[in-house]
Amino acid sequence: MIVVIADDLTGAAELGGLGLRYDLTIEIVTAINVSSKADLLIVATDTRSMAEADALKVMEKVTALVKGINPEIIFKKVDSVMRGYVVSEINVHLQQLGLEKALLVPANPAFGRTLTNGKYFINNELIHLTSFAHDPEFPVTSSNVHHMLRVDKDDLFIGKCDAEIPEQGIIVGESLTQDDLRQWIKKADKSTLLAGGAGLFISLLESLKQKTEASNYSSEVETPALFVCGSTYDKSRRSIKKVLDNGGPVSYMPLDIVLSGSPSDILFDEWADEIISLLKKHKKAIIAIDVSTTEAHTITAAGLRIKKAIVVKKVFKRIAIKELLVEGGSTAAAIINRLNFDRFFPIGELGPGVIKMKVDAVDDLFLTLKPGSYDWPAHIWNF
Repeated sequence: MIVVIADDLTGAAELGGLGLRYDLTIEIVTAINVSSKADLLIVATDTRSMAEADALKVMEKVTALVKGINPEIIFKKVDSVMRGYVVSEINVHLQQLGLEKALLVPANPAFGRTLTNGKYFINNELIHLTSFAHDPEFPVTSSNVHHMLRVDKDDLFIGKCDAEIPEQGIIVGESLTQDDLRQWIKKADKSTLLAGGAGLFISLLESLKQKTEASNYSSEVETPALFVCGSTYDKSRRSIKKVLDNGGPVSYMPLDIVLSGSPSDILFDEWADEIISLLKKHKKAIIAIDVSTTEAHTITAAGLRIKKAIVVKKVFKRIAIKELLVEGGSTAAAIINRLNFDRFFPIGELGPGVIKMKVDAVDDLFLTLKPGSYDWPAHIWNF
């Protein structure tokens, strides 16, 4: 068994999709199933959206439970651009597992995300000059890796895959190509905790077994379908605005709900009415936030996520949604927590990082997830 500990839900789903390529049985959970018989068990913790102290407590508990399962491999899934409490969490894992070193290889060259000479690039542009600089919770203000990880230079070893690496501590592996990732996998031994993004995980699976044909599945969106967009990226917002301008089924969070610290139930019911009306007319609807309603106000991303989760639950109580499609791991976590969903089975990879899953708790309900910085495939984003 391989056990993945992920700090957000879309990252967990992404690795689940990769597991499908290798004919693995896969289970994604928010609470550890110690009796799981899956080849690949992925624990989605959502620690990236927590306060650091709370995140470390969760990781301490999860790691202890994972250790008790005694899997053949433990993989720490981190954000490819290292948002979250990456170093602090890795140190917790090392302590709980009794290991002395971790190999952290976050970059994903297949997506233009590379790390060289101690700096991180997105499509050959320094990362702090991209839209990642505007992340509401972990804005990237420097392309230097130690700054991105919020540690001193002496706290890490940063090097290329042909470098001599230390026997203990956290080693950050630079990578420009997929072959670099393969070389890093070869450097890992039983005393090493592997940590990284989807690129490193693919290389790990490659090293374990031959790639197989993807299983057949329907890539059509099941309707009624509810899209929930949680991304702050300009490209995502422009896509939503284009749907709205073309008369499509977009429901922005009402201003009264945006600005209220504790909106009334009546306001949420009225918003749910609007969403359900769109679903009945179009068979699809998009829930989103109009950035113009938040720009001039101090509003937390966490508060907005909770408000979206509340209205989603109201919609679910009144109409039988067939597919829930969510953009952004923290948004997805808030919604599934509100709906009391905690176990998922990936069935198809619809596009890079876009994973369709069966929800264990509800018959005939699918959950499709993607990270905020990835694109919806054209046949899915079809309005």
